[in-house]
Amino acid sequence: MMQNKQTASTETESIFSRYIALNGNPLLPVTPGTCIGKALRLNHFHISSEIGSPESASLPHNYSIDPATNKIYATALGILFINNNTIELRPILYPSNDGMTVYADIYHKDFSGNSLLLSHYASALWQLEVNAPIDTARFNAATQKAAASNIPVRMVPLCKGKPVVHATPPTIIPLLPERILNTLEKTDTPVNFKDQGFFAEVPAHTPVAVRVPSPEPSNGFDVYGNALPVLEQTDAETGEKAALRAGENIYGVQQIDGHAVYYASCDGLLTIRDDILSITDVLHIEGNVDMKTGNIIAKRGSVHITGSITPGFTVEAPRHVIVDGDVDQANITCGGDVFVSGAIILNEISTVSAKGSVYANHMHNAEIIAKQNIITSGSIVSSELTAGKAIRTCSEHGTVLGSTLVAGNEINIAEAGGENGAPPTLIITNDAKTHDNPFETEAILSQSISKLDEWIKKNQEKELAENMLERADKLMKKARRIKKSLAKKIMPDVIHPAHRVIIRGTVAAGTLVTMHGQTLTIEHPLPKLSMELENHKRAVRTQQTETV
Repeated sequence: MMQNKQTASTETESIFSRYIALNGNPLLPVTPGTCIGKALRLNHFHISSEIGSPESASLPHNYSIDPATNKIYATALGILFINNNTIELRPILYPSNDGMTVYADIYHKDFSGNSLLLSHYASALWQLEVNAPIDTARFNAATQKAAASNIPVRMVPLCKGKPVVHATPPTIIPLLPERILNTLEKTDTPVNFKDQGFFAEVPAHTPVAVRVPSPEPSNGFDVYGNALPVLEQTDAETGEKAALRAGENIYGVQQIDGHAVYYASCDGLLTIRDDILSITDVLHIEGNVDMKTGNIIAKRGSVHITGSITPGFTVEAPRHVIVDGDVDQANITCGGDVFVSGAIILNEISTVSAKGSVYANHMHNAEIIAKQNIITSGSIVSSELTAGKAIRTCSEHGTVLGSTLVAGNEINIAEAGGENGAPPTLIITNDAKTHDNPFETEAILSQSISKLDEWIKKNQEKELAENMLERADKLMKKARRIKKSLAKKIMPDVIHPAHRVIIRGTVAAGTLVTMHGQTLTIEHPLPKLSMELENHKRAVRTQQTETV
């Protein structure tokens, strides 16, 4: 390393020696008044007036040449360098454009090998008409570092002005993040950059933010001593973001020092929307779910997305998920309903799963599982839908093409199959045994009541303990109450058939309809189809009309 430095120094001296008979080391700064050496080729120098004249002190090249001797004298603190084949002296002090800071390159030695002192820098600052105080601690630390490494310390903020303190509103600073990152374990699996943490529940009475009071306005000054007055400034003028405000379900407690601590007034999610900090059960995501937001994992409440969910991302919520745009090859899991204003378009590795119902404008290549209903106002294409209760298409454009629909009690669609797609498979899963259970229970209970009644009659003549007769009487009364309750629950199912498949429009040939183990294959196109299960008869009744 030392050899490289010596080589660089030798090369630099060799370059400058073509133009100057040097009196020192050109790698180190010269101080004002120092004789740099004798000019060998005057055509490579800026020829100026005599030394010490007012003109020489303000020259941009920062030196003066004695015409009688051709000796070069520095007029500023700087380093020799060559610019367009001309010798100049580059300053080592750099005032910032806004006049608030002066930076300096700190050396521990000068051109002549003498120590470069704070007074030399102070004199150079005075020459620049800078009157701001010097940061002596920073200067001393930089000088020690330069001496230890024999390398100058660049761009040290040597002195600063005092910024203006404007009148600003109090600032609210969140104490908790909106998201909590999952603990990363040591693993060889790639990092999932879509996972940016989950939105955690904030318990009631948890401190969530602190309000810092407004500072006292005061004038400032730049490094030249020019006053900077306090002005009324708007957010647009300062370019700063609007300050946070406290919103719903937050209360503040004033502190002695003027600060205020804000607490959550109920359990919920900490959210910041439109510069308002609040505790809510609905997490609002502005725009799309993409690399900017990462996956949205909420531990409480619902999620409302004003844009779309883009490919590969996941949204999870304990309650509802509302999407104002589309769901494009993404995953949704929730404990309530899913509302999608646009389309649900998935692929083989994405699903939508809800413990409530799923509503969307259109479904394509989608795997959707809902414990309640699946309802769309558009068509269903190349999809696999499973609903605990019903699957319905609400409009007359609700055609089902190349899809498998599995529902618990009802499938009601506009059309099945067509010229642009394969016919669907429609399945009602609740088989006859499920609805036979109440009838079977009633029959078994009636048999038990008859046996118990016969046993009491046979033993009336025998000498039984009084407590045994009382117990038998209680059992009889309880059994009859259960039978009566079962009858009330069964009657509505008998009156109103619960299971049906309704196709309101054209039914394409090849459509398969399965209800309770009975499968109907449509061999010819039909204008419509209606199939219902009459529970008390356990039979499938169909209404179909063939096209002429």
